[in-house]
Amino acid sequence: MKPNIKELSSQELDDWLARRKEPSYRAGQIRQWLFQKGAASFSEMTNLSAALRNALEEEFSIHRLTPARKSRSRDGTEKFLFDLGDGATIETVLIPESKRVTLCLSTQAGCAFGCAFCATARMGLKRNLKASEILDQILEVRGLCHEERPVTNLVLMGMGEPLANYEQTRKALDVMTDAKRGMGFSPRRITLSTVGLIPQMQRLMEETRVNLAVSLHAARNDLRGQLMPVNRKYPLN
Repeated sequence: MKPNIKELSSQELDDWLARRKEPSYRAGQIRQWLFQKGAASFSEMTNLSAALRNALEEEFSIHRLTPARKSRSRDGTEKFLFDLGDGATIETVLIPESKRVTLCLSTQAGCAFGCAFCATARMGLKRNLKASEILDQILEVRGLCHEERPVTNLVLMGMGEPLANYEQTRKALDVMTDAKRGMGFSPRRITLSTVGLIPQMQRLMEETRVNLAVSLHAARNDLRGQLMPVNRKYPLN
């Protein structure tokens, strides 16, 4: 299969264009089509030359998630099930409120941390998501909801532990917060929730400006240890 162009970093796309002697601003145009306009094909990128569109078509694909099911609750919350194409599925949840619309994103298919209260934990970990699969949840929900009310906030609190898939999660966050070449979300409107992986928490705070939420679930260390196995390695104190 041809590589998914959404997996290229901004620098990797710059380098590919430079090898073709294309002007550097083309990278911004391509990434705007992918992450702002949600283009599903290179033929939609009408401000690119035909030769460049053909070259992109020859070397890359634009992969998309496959919607498998959608349900809606009485309060307007919508749950989306996406097929990843390899037998794994993930859930994404849209939560409308009076002043904001929050999208809850998955970062893994399943989870390995075994928290006693979590349904995803019973699945075990199937695999980490690629950065493009994290980002595609935003793009697909935007398309399915036709931007009736645009998504204003993002929370990485869906299936999986974001900090156990650090590199791909960080790569996705870079695109989410890139105002020129990405999705343009303010870091203040993005919250990442973790069971408490201390080294990755420290790294995230050094490398990003997104909000960090820690799932405690108990104020006593002994009870938290019963509920969350990770507490044995990173206890409450």
